[in-house]
Amino acid sequence: MLVVGASGVVGRAAFEHFARSAGWEAIGVSRRPPDLALGTHRPLDLRDREACREAIAALPPVDHVVYAALQERPGLVAGWLDRELMETNRRMLEHLLDALAEQGGALRHVSLLQGTKAYGAHLGRMRVPGREREARHDHANFYWLQEDLLRERAAREGFDFTIWRPPVVYGHAVGSPMNPLAALATYAAVCREEGIGLAWPGGRTGPVDGVDARLLARAFEWATETEAARGRVFNVTNGDVFVWENVWARLADAFGLAPGEPSPQRLAETMPAKAGLWQEIVRRHGLRSPGLMELVGDSFVYLDLHLGYGREAAAPATLLSTIELRQAGFGECLDSEDMLVDWIAWMQRERLIPPAPDRRVARVGSRGVQLEAP
Repeated sequence: MLVVGASGVVGRAAFEHFARSAGWEAIGVSRRPPDLALGTHRPLDLRDREACREAIAALPPVDHVVYAALQERPGLVAGWLDRELMETNRRMLEHLLDALAEQGGALRHVSLLQGTKAYGAHLGRMRVPGREREARHDHANFYWLQEDLLRERAAREGFDFTIWRPPVVYGHAVGSPMNPLAALATYAAVCREEGIGLAWPGGRTGPVDGVDARLLARAFEWATETEAARGRVFNVTNGDVFVWENVWARLADAFGLAPGEPSPQRLAETMPAKAGLWQEIVRRHGLRSPGLMELVGDSFVYLDLHLGYGREAAAPATLLSTIELRQAGFGECLDSEDMLVDWIAWMQRERLIPPAPDRRVARVGSRGVQLEAP
């Protein structure tokens, strides 16, 4: 399995999944190495056609691909409408497909990532729930450029493909521009360091869906062996919805905090100034995290969007139907609230963020000192 974009949230999860799965040889390519001591990684900038040809030629025959590479602009949102950036993303996929064709035609299946922007979610109100059977939303999008290219090449060269449309993907990746968990976790660590509760920084939010990157990776593997997945487009989510304001108290508890008073703020503006404080947090707790912005990338911008900063009313819903995927045979689901707490605990165990304080109290009894919940 060749995982392209192995250092991002989706790619890292896919790379880890296939590296740990029996019967697969996982090779990851990306400009930056993922923070994983698994599989085989090769540095590659897909924008460079010749570098791509040389890198792919040096690999063993590639029969399966997860394409999770993405070029974004600094500041994130403005780039979503940038025609030049759309063409850059199309060329990146083209360079890979050209190199794989020259390798000898071993390719059997490609998984390609899209998202809710396929339904125009970034342009205004979309029809809810988003369904794969809808006519293509008429707007400029690199999704369409990549999809048309992939369909053309698959028909010509004889490989299969599956296209995926997840909503927000939750997982881990260093420096990803769309990793809300990293942004939230570092914000929580700063709140704790400043001796305040987990203050709500956003505005009004409504029901949202999401997907765990690990579930998405399992869906990729399912698609490689399932006839019903060939040539299909699938929405993929955890299977439920949640409201950020409603889960805030439980998230605060996972960080070892109480919910704080509302403190509306654009985290993309306020958090970079906390870089020095973050370094002190890293030093004191012996964390293995890099600098604040190296860890979070542009994800404060992304988190501001999802927490509704500046909104007096919730943004239009962007919920997706997953009926087609279930009917095709993939029915995995997760509780999204539990998922968020699980990822927080994982980041604490990996020493990426401070551990939650031990809030148990010592009591002396006949059996000696015991720790009990207060």
